[in-house]
Amino acid sequence: MRSSIRLLLIVLVAAVLIAPIIPGTRAAQQPSQTTPQPFEPLVNRIREALKLNDQQVSELRTVLTKHAPKLIELRNRAQTNPYAPGLQTEVDKEQKAIREELSAFLDEDQKGKLASVDTRPLVPLGPAFMVINISPRIRIEPGSSTLASAEHLIPAPVALAKGRVPRLTEDQKILHLLNRIAFGPRPGDIDRIKQVGVDRFIEEQLHPETIDDSNLETRLEVLPTQRLASAELYQFYPPPQVAEQRAAEKNSPPVFGRPPQVIGELVQQKLVRAVSSNRQLQEVLTDFWFNHFNVFAQKEADQWLVTSYEREVIRPHALGKFRDLLLATAQSPAMLFYLDNWLSASSDSKQPRPPRPPLPPNGQPPKPAPGAISKPPDAAMTANRADQDSAMMTRKDGSQNRPSNEPAKAAAPPKPPPRKPGINENYARELMELHTLGVEGGYTQKDVQEIARCFTGWTIDRPFQGGGFVFRPWMHDNGAKTVLGVTIPGGGGLNDGLRVIDILSRHPSTARFISKKLCQRFLSDDPPPQLVERVAQVFLKTDGDIREVIRAIVTSPEFNSPASFRAKIKSPLELAASAIRAVDADTNGAPALHDWIRRMGEPLYQFAFPTGYGEDSAKWVNTGVFFNRINFAVALANNQINGTSFDPMRLVSTDIAANSDQLTSQLAGLIVHTELSADSLRAVRAGLADQPPVAATSAARPAMNHSQTTGQRPVAVPVNAASTTDAGGERRRIAQVIGLLMGTAEFQRK
Repeated sequence: MRSSIRLLLIVLVAAVLIAPIIPGTRAAQQPSQTTPQPFEPLVNRIREALKLNDQQVSELRTVLTKHAPKLIELRNRAQTNPYAPGLQTEVDKEQKAIREELSAFLDEDQKGKLASVDTRPLVPLGPAFMVINISPRIRIEPGSSTLASAEHLIPAPVALAKGRVPRLTEDQKILHLLNRIAFGPRPGDIDRIKQVGVDRFIEEQLHPETIDDSNLETRLEVLPTQRLASAELYQFYPPPQVAEQRAAEKNSPPVFGRPPQVIGELVQQKLVRAVSSNRQLQEVLTDFWFNHFNVFAQKEADQWLVTSYEREVIRPHALGKFRDLLLATAQSPAMLFYLDNWLSASSDSKQPRPPRPPLPPNGQPPKPAPGAISKPPDAAMTANRADQDSAMMTRKDGSQNRPSNEPAKAAAPPKPPPRKPGINENYARELMELHTLGVEGGYTQKDVQEIARCFTGWTIDRPFQGGGFVFRPWMHDNGAKTVLGVTIPGGGGLNDGLRVIDILSRHPSTARFISKKLCQRFLSDDPPPQLVERVAQVFLKTDGDIREVIRAIVTSPEFNSPASFRAKIKSPLELAASAIRAVDADTNGAPALHDWIRRMGEPLYQFAFPTGYGEDSAKWVNTGVFFNRINFAVALANNQINGTSFDPMRLVSTDIAANSDQLTSQLAGLIVHTELSADSLRAVRAGLADQPPVAATSAARPAMNHSQTTGQRPVAVPVNAASTTDAGGERRRIAQVIGLLMGTAEFQRK
């Protein structure tokens, strides 16, 4: 009896375990009538685009079902390594096959539309840019429990009676200083500087090497491209066609991303530094000098060269001697490529043949081994050339020579443009007009031609593979030259260019031109001529010491006068960084912030012309981009920018959100720092009274100067019309006031 019961239990358990398997097995034996679920979005996309009928949809499903095993395999590989060599090629092959099989049952009109339809399989290939998160900064909290209560409103400068010399108060001087040699104040900065003293703060900023910025550097270590040399960037972030060519190689180097990743991380680090670096003056000057010696990051090989250009050329020399900075830019592969000097050669230059191999003692060339295939003499010499520097230089017919130590099956980099015989004057012209003397500096077209001759042979070793500066004597014009009245004897070689750097860096016109641009950056768009002349004399006496030039500017009476207080409009970069700093927000510099700065008119590293963005601040408020400045403030205030955030409840004292005047006054002390003008205060109150909120596109423009603000109102931050006594309502009310304050003329200026 017991054995019968035990047997019955075993049968029942077996039935329970086997039952779910049998239907699945039968289903597996039957042909599938539907496509795998992951491909339904692709079916829907094609059906909508081509207006497929039911029969055509059924045929499409059959095609996708046929390709499903391969597509699933590719998807799994892509999830493991989205940049695996060969993956893109196989995905393209599958897409082509799907298109061909799909076109077989389409009518002529549908076939015509097929080329514009996105039929890419759902394989997650690596994006052009992958956001790398940067850890939050370590905050130094002010003594107060809330940030706003630690600040106080500073009276705005006022015009004095005729004959009296106006001066800024100590608080006004500090605020002005933070808006010029830094990207705006953070909560508590004004009080901290009052404690250490203005002079000491200036001295610290003039010597950034003495300021601890280790926390920032540790945070930025997560960005891999910022640590790599140009050649490594090309190797690990190659163009897509090069990555695909590597698929046929054995032991090819890994691919970590696409070229846009390099520029994207460069923008990330720039934004994080602007917001968080303790070496604020160095970052302000890095931005200034990059624009002064502008390089367009999207120009072919410069995609891999600009990172080291800013890291090794601009930032380290930002407060050094101008001659050293000028020379570093002249020898930078990024600048040489951007202004085409790497192609500049004397018109009669000829690439030398490599030396003939030494002959044996009997004076006869060695006989080839039995069965060996003899090479023509020129090919043998090319294969054994001694000058490896010129191995990748382009021949006049556009073909390339491969270095003898490179594997025969290595993926070929993009071909450089064919070398055109002759001298290129691009760099020589911009060197004088934009980098040193200025357009009115007293040079002639003859000087341009002579300087271009001096820089022949200043080129790049393998520019499309991240090579460095190299001087090639065979490209150089060895004749005598005359530059700005100075004779440079023939036969100088590399020293001809160095002599030009000396002449230009110490020229009086350079002193005045550079001094005026720095005064425009730190003082006003139209600085007083007497100040420019005094600063130029400092430049000449100190042999172009940038540190001393900056000291002369920021300690001058003109700098510390009410006339220079908020005399300039913030650039998009300055507006974004100062707004984030004002509310003690944190950012990882993600693309959402890049996009806002682009929409406001300053896509970073993307200015195509050698002038850079320049120092005329009035251009930042043209009607085409102005509303984007206001909308940026709205988005930031509402924590709507991915990668950038702050806690609005830290900004105010408790129980004041319902009182608009108190809330406005407290937040104004934190964000604007000075008392609002009557027009700005009226505009903020009008914005707070708007229910429902004013739409961004229909709001009247807030004026950029007090004479234009009457009757105008900035964009209101969306606020729920319901009660603001709850926590969510308080946050919305605080955000509304922040957005309105950042739209005032006081905050938009520096």
